[in-house]
Amino acid sequence: MKIMIVDDDPTTLSVVGAVLQNSGHEVIPRDTAIGTTLAILRQKPDVVLLDVRMPGLAGDKLATLIEQEATSRPIVILHSSLPAQDLERLARSSGAAGCVPKGSAPAIFLSKFESIVAAAQRNLARKQA
Repeated sequence: MKIMIVDDDPTTLSVVGAVLQNSGHEVIPRDTAIGTTLAILRQKPDVVLLDVRMPGLAGDKLATLIEQEATSRPIVILHSSLPAQDLERLARSSGAAGCVPKGSAPAIFLSKFESIVAAAQRNLARKQA
């Protein structure tokens, strides 16, 4: 899959990007939320992994914009160090497919990430049928 990671923290971009690349995915890193909807139109990622706390435009607000504006809607997953309940609430209210807490071990992150993507793909297939 082609995965866009949007996070203002260079360490997170590097570490999470490496985990996803090592799993065979193509990674598109972005260190700012500003301009991401245009980048999505150009790059056409399958999944967008969004940090929630970013300067200029929070990830949950960006997820809502993607849901409203993107013609080719990628699967959106929120990624944050917020408490799990808060992160899950933001994911639901923003239209994101799910959320993955920051700081998870790579195997746990990847398992949760892939589980959310698979569930979103099943939901999409049911809607199209």
